Amino acid sequence: MECKYIEEALACYPIADIESAEVTLLRHNENMTFRVGKEYLLQIHEPVEGFQVSHIFEGVDRLAVYETEFKFLAYLKEQGMIIREPVENGEGELITRLSGGRTAAVSRWLEGESLDKLELSQEYNFRIGAMTAKLHKCAEGFQGFPTVSYDKAHCDRIREWIRGLEDRGLNPGYCREMLRACDAVGALLWKERHGFQMLHGDLSLSNILQTKGGLVPIDFAFSGMGHPMFDMANLFANIGSLSDRQGIAAGYRSAGGVFDFEALDACFVLSVLGGIAIHFEQWSKADWFADRMKRWCGEIMGPFGRGERLYREDFYLIHAGER
Repeated sequence: MECKYIEEALACYPIADIESAEVTLLRHNENMTFRVGKEYLLQIHEPVEGFQVSHIFEGVDRLAVYETEFKFLAYLKEQGMIIREPVENGEGELITRLSGGRTAAVSRWLEGESLDKLELSQEYNFRIGAMTAKLHKCAEGFQGFPTVSYDKAHCDRIREWIRGLEDRGLNPGYCREMLRACDAVGALLWKERHGFQMLHGDLSLSNILQTKGGLVPIDFAFSGMGHPMFDMANLFANIGSLSDRQGIAAGYRSAGGVFDFEALDACFVLSVLGGIAIHFEQWSKADWFADRMKRWCGEIMGPFGRGERLYREDFYLIHAGER
């Protein structure tokens, strides 16, 4: 079936030899992502089994959101960011409709290595922070619509999902901790809503390339409106040590980024809750999940739900200690 959609998608692009080019699957998360020959990247919007994103896209037109994503990328390029450039199909459109309601998009290949495959250093951490600040600055004026929003309504959707977990065997105490934390995040984001702007929405080492031109953010599938600290929280959730967080923070500040620690705490909780919601079907079957869930509730959900701080001003994660 995968082959069928690849052939159908590529046939829509008037690019010489694209249909006969070698196609390599790179990863399958929210999309199936392929390298096509040496010059193109194909994404088919079909999540891997068990990858749940309904709480992110509920109530929005997915096709229209994809179109906003490409408008956002074009806007970032105009502001001086290096981005993967989308390619129009034979109809002059950036989104290609496939059979079965699926959609696809083709971009020009951007040569580079994702940071999750490289050994990080303090220099890399500093550059990650500086790149994120540049991304936020370049994105400030973007007004595209529709798009997803990482706001109180987003928290409310996660809350409804959490309420069903007890029936699926999750510890009732964990459910209560998550619900309290989710409500606290929603209240904080409502208060901070006037500071929202367009974000990457899924910033992690695997979504940053080291290229000849420097660090480049890729894969904007979850881009949307939210507090700038959400991108920083996603980075911090994926990069565990205190020294790494401090290096990223130093780079962010050096390029004009400003930290709001109250929002950072809330967005960090939201990042963890969102990750659980997306991956629960897969993660809950893993041996490590029960222990990790206990830690998340003890170190993050519980303290935040009780009104306690998570991060000190030096980026020490208070209830977990330095990791």
